[in-house]
Amino acid sequence: MELSLISSIAELLTTGTSWAFCGLLAWGFWRINERKDKQLVEMHQRLIEIAAAQTAAVSKMEAALVSLRTAIEGLMRR
Repeated sequence: MELSLISSIAELLTTGTSWAFCGLLAWGFWRINERKDKQLVEMHQRLIEIAAAQTAAVSKMEAALVSLRTAIEGLMRR
């Protein structure tokens, strides 16, 4: 933070009322929640990517197992 911003906040708190302090706390709370929401959105997007990759891997594994079963059944019929 800039020094002038910090001194402005300090001056506001010393000369202001309790409402100024409440406003400052509300602003800080809003900023923290904004960052947290951004992180949650990023994490959600990453989870979607991981789930898509896992689904593709499971589908390939199922196809390989079906092919293996078909090949074993073909060998057993001979």
